[in-house]
Amino acid sequence: MRTLKLIPTNFILIQIILFFLNSTLNAQVLSKKEKDKLYLIHPGQERIRKIKRTLSRPFVNFVGNELYLMSSLDLSKQNINDNGISSPFNYIYNSVNSNTFKAGYSAGFRVDGIYKQKHSYSLIFALNRITTGNKYLNKYSAAPFLEDFTHFKADNQFTTINVAMHYRKLLPINDMNKFKFYAIAGPSLDFKISNTSNDNLVAGSGKRALINADFGAEFDNNGYYIIFIHYKLGENIKYSSAQVVLNRFEIGMTIKASDLF
Repeated sequence: MRTLKLIPTNFILIQIILFFLNSTLNAQVLSKKEKDKLYLIHPGQERIRKIKRTLSRPFVNFVGNELYLMSSLDLSKQNINDNGISSPFNYIYNSVNSNTFKAGYSAGFRVDGIYKQKHSYSLIFALNRITTGNKYLNKYSAAPFLEDFTHFKADNQFTTINVAMHYRKLLPINDMNKFKFYAIAGPSLDFKISNTSNDNLVAGSGKRALINADFGAEFDNNGYYIIFIHYKLGENIKYSSAQVVLNRFEIGMTIKASDLF
């Protein structure tokens, strides 16, 4: 009678382990389409997507943004108080004091939109070429030896970069389905990018940054273009030995960029 040989237990365990390993490897085999998809999702690109999603969350309430190109005529005058300057230089008062508004210009772009579906705003970036009249608040005298004089001569021509954020209040005037009138208010910042004259380097008197309070009115022709009049009242951000207050009127127009390009 033939006897049966028993299969060793160790052999059976080895076969079971090999079976499961083979099943796992087969499950991990990807199709060509899946491989291409994983290849395209580069770790760097995925990080960029996450950053964009994170940055966009705070701005979800800013909607209806329209890009406009803008330009304006600027009328400027600055009031100068040189009480803080002690300088050996003197300037004939009547030769530097004009006490008038002088014309310059600006150009740039702005983005108009609505915050939370009810608050209109505009964000402005502009390059300004400012020519200004000067009004010196202090006049010194050494009669009969010298004419009236001042210790400081302010720059009356300079270039600035301007950034402004305005709140726009719709006014209930006329038929608002055709034309709209807005009152605007908000802060702006000017930074001088032109060279500072030697006269403005005396005792740290020449400062590059100005903070402005802006007020004005705007006429909106159904979004096609906007005519505006803005008044800016600006002062040095940092203390200056010759404190300057810049008064500026901007009279200009904006045109929707999508209508031009």
